[in-house]
Amino acid sequence: MELVHSEKPLVGDDRFKKLYHFTSFDIFVRIWLSKKLKFGSMLNVNDIQESMKGISISNPSHLPVMFAFQDLVTQYKQISFSLDQDSSIKGYMNTMMWGYYADKSRGVCIEFDYDKLKIPDEVLKGVVNYCDIPPQRTDIPDSITTIKELKDYIAAEQNGLFFTKQTGWSGEKEYRLVCNALDYLDVDGAIDCVYLTSYESDECRLVEQLVHDEIEVKYIHYLNGMLTASETKKTRLQIEKIQKKPGVLKQMSDQAKKYYQEHKENEDFPLVLDKYILSHTDTP
Repeated sequence: MELVHSEKPLVGDDRFKKLYHFTSFDIFVRIWLSKKLKFGSMLNVNDIQESMKGISISNPSHLPVMFAFQDLVTQYKQISFSLDQDSSIKGYMNTMMWGYYADKSRGVCIEFDYDKLKIPDEVLKGVVNYCDIPPQRTDIPDSITTIKELKDYIAAEQNGLFFTKQTGWSGEKEYRLVCNALDYLDVDGAIDCVYLTSYESDECRLVEQLVHDEIEVKYIHYLNGMLTASETKKTRLQIEKIQKKPGVLKQMSDQAKKYYQEHKENEDFPLVLDKYILSHTDTP
């Protein structure tokens, strides 16, 4: 996602005051009803360079240490969020994320208030860093010989192990939670809003029924060339009002559609309607 007409760059904790999780409609239902987000295996991350990191030791007698390290690291799981890009471009506007993770834009984006997330102390957390050539392997020092020392080493090297990805993924603007002890994160009370890409889809109406006005439900759309978000119910009511009291544009649209339907079988017919018949209508 390109940085356009940006306002104030976000720095420090302001970068993750709001977090966004893109997912399918079905998974959102599970999250909303359970009030939990599931940690996913670090082995299933999308960056192949991250998932295929090697392990190196200099002394063959330390092979057991290498296997212990591998076992410990694979116990870690993660939850990924997207960040606001700046004070103008919000995380829910990330069209790439809609395509990758929200069922090709048929799913939802969940907005979380970071301060309301119940993140236990044992969870590692932070903004993902991006670089052209991430670490290809982990070199375990010879001084490390015990599992306790390995755990301390993993904690000290967490940035390189869990929070570094190749630059090609930088458009995700990722914030990550990593843990080896939990299966789920409690998100009760932390969801602020749910975004969809339609105000009239079945999924949108079901989301509205599910949340019972506890949170806002919005849909993203373009306005004057910029992505923005509007309330789904409010938009639908406005459209229904216009349809009940059709104005000039609605009359013209209906007549143009009818004109096309009447002549669409004739490929040589000029589809130009120069005259519209407009009736008097009240201002909606």
